Amino acid sequence: MNAYDWFLKAQTEGWAIGAFNVDNLEILKAICLAGKNKKSPVMLEFSPGEVGYFGLKNIVDLVVNAREEYGVPILLNLDHGKKVEDCLSAIGQAGFDDVHFDGSDLELEKNIENVKKVVEAAHLPAGRQVLVEGEIDKIPGASEVHDQDLDLELVKKSYTDPQKAAKFIQETGIDIFAAFFGNVHGTFPNQPDLDFGLLKRIRLAVQNVFLSLHGGSGIPADQVKEAIKVGKIVKINVNTELRQAYRDALVEKLGESPTEYVVYKMMPDVILAVAAVVESKIEVFGSAGRV
Repeated sequence: MNAYDWFLKAQTEGWAIGAFNVDNLEILKAICLAGKNKKSPVMLEFSPGEVGYFGLKNIVDLVVNAREEYGVPILLNLDHGKKVEDCLSAIGQAGFDDVHFDGSDLELEKNIENVKKVVEAAHLPAGRQVLVEGEIDKIPGASEVHDQDLDLELVKKSYTDPQKAAKFIQETGIDIFAAFFGNVHGTFPNQPDLDFGLLKRIRLAVQNVFLSLHGGSGIPADQVKEAIKVGKIVKINVNTELRQAYRDALVEKLGESPTEYVVYKMMPDVILAVAAVVESKIEVFGSAGRV
């Protein structure tokens, strides 16, 4: 089964695949271990910053090896590509299942123009097809733990307009649309509630694409489950909670072993801490036992 098949299966059966950002090798191992333990497909995703850290070819090799080692479906995604060239580079590397062009900083027409270039490259090569994810709304925040409140009224003004989304999808031919209906990047003291009424209108307006939910960290489990049900969400991005678990576990380990200098000896517990977060997300998303 390819990525399209997995997303279609998830949509039909009412569950979602977790798309987890990879900051380092330990987080990669943790995600794959959780997928194996829970018999769940997982998506590994790399932002441009993470691509710069690993190297594009190294990423593909790591994921190919992980697919063989862990024995579960591991999908690969370029997350929040801001440049057409970055998306084209990922498409050119056999092994990527999905590329996300984030044109939310652009005017709608320029965004459409750029996404069409990505879609053309992703959909045309004979014998293979890479899915393309698009985005029109600037989802606030960053993948970190924020200590200041959001301006919720200002945030709501940026929510997805269903008709604008429909125009974008129709003119670009994307496969996945990143909807904004209360989901934010990172965690905040005043985390917004998801707007299920808006999500329902978005789903009705864009019948022919998959929907993704970015900013999956910090959203209560019951709201995530309701979003999957109402919007038939098939892909949920999680980053901040993994970084937080990694950092907290590493700090604890360093405190326990102040004289240990062999880094790899400290990492098994750190990996297990991150894997526990991934496993909990897999349970919420409903993807456990689907392999």
